[in-house]
Amino acid sequence: VNVENVPFNSENSDFGSFIYNDKLYFASARDNENEIYSWNKEPFLDLYQLTVSDTSNVTTYGSVSKISSNDINTDFHEASIAITNDGKTIYFTRDNVTKRNKLAYDKKGTAHLKIYKATLVDDQWTNSIELPFNDKIYSTGHPALSPDNKTLYFVSDREGGIGQTDIYSVAINDDGTYGEPENLGETVNTEGREMFPFVSKDNTLYFSSDGYLNLGLLDIFKSNKLKGERDEPENLGAPYNSGYDDFAFFINTDTEQGYFSSNRPNGKGGDDIYSFNITECKQVITGTVIDSDTGTLLTGVNVRLIDETGKVIDELNTEDGSDFTFTVECDQSYTVVANKLDYKEDKQNIVVDNTNEKVNQADLKLVPLIIDNQIVINPIFFDFDKWNIRTDAQYELENIVDVLRKHPEMVIKIES
Repeated sequence: VNVENVPFNSENSDFGSFIYNDKLYFASARDNENEIYSWNKEPFLDLYQLTVSDTSNVTTYGSVSKISSNDINTDFHEASIAITNDGKTIYFTRDNVTKRNKLAYDKKGTAHLKIYKATLVDDQWTNSIELPFNDKIYSTGHPALSPDNKTLYFVSDREGGIGQTDIYSVAINDDGTYGEPENLGETVNTEGREMFPFVSKDNTLYFSSDGYLNLGLLDIFKSNKLKGERDEPENLGAPYNSGYDDFAFFINTDTEQGYFSSNRPNGKGGDDIYSFNITECKQVITGTVIDSDTGTLLTGVNVRLIDETGKVIDELNTEDGSDFTFTVECDQSYTVVANKLDYKEDKQNIVVDNTNEKVNQADLKLVPLIIDNQIVINPIFFDFDKWNIRTDAQYELENIVDVLRKHPEMVIKIES
């Protein structure tokens, strides 16, 4: 997985990517002319867009501009969008504002979040209206659509939930009305915060949570609940997750490319957007086999590739040459072992990293067991006044056994 901090991040918060056709939409606090939000001392969030093109595995980003609309961005927060498959409807999160563009508060003085939708007319998002299941006394936000656009998922802290914030679903009827919101239940929601849902084309639910075992603060998880499975959500692990807040996951399962947001160190602002692409990582282990005494290249050598469990996963014979080549998976350890008649075997351990298409050299040298008319072994030592064969000698004597097995007609003389 290759992760990059995207070039259009600003010194303030940027998060929540969504791509439709060739446009990427996100939320940002980059407009320093906006009023300052007292919580983080940054301007209020607006929605932005830019073009994205991908040619020859190189992603190019266009210039950033505010979303094409006169009535989406207000003086307060807008963020977290979802767009229907036909590209005609956008759902987004906004602070609860009055018709006069003023914040509306509950009795405790809290301004909550609401989900709105707008319609595309002549390349402009217009006619923003709030959804009927919003309320002034709790927040509703972070919209996400099912692949068939018949279900809307969202986050809320409404009464009757399991934790601080839960993920809910609501049916979108054919006539444009909505069903009753339903909590996704304890197979997804915890006593903590579940936020930023996203449903990929294969119906996998991605979300962020601090209620499960995680790497720190908000982590990104995936769940197969929408496919009918009841397994506990899976933590995506590094590099998606860190010891900081990681959220707003988006992936195109056709291209295995996507985006997530994080406030991890070494970014450009408070929250930054990171792009990622998933590639199949392969490497090569190659080498030659030579005679250790003469340096000549050896043919007819049996070369085996062994994994960390000791299993032989590939094997070849250097019939016409001394070269061998194996294609291997990244982030693994392997052992290459070479055998030839009348030679001691040689082996080499190779630790493969995660660099795609890297070539690892593993040249092997075989020590001959027979030179002229003598079987060549290292000296056999005995403990003082003892006759038993020591462990270090057993390996050397095995070489003699190998020679005798391969040459059953051989007669040997042992001298001491």
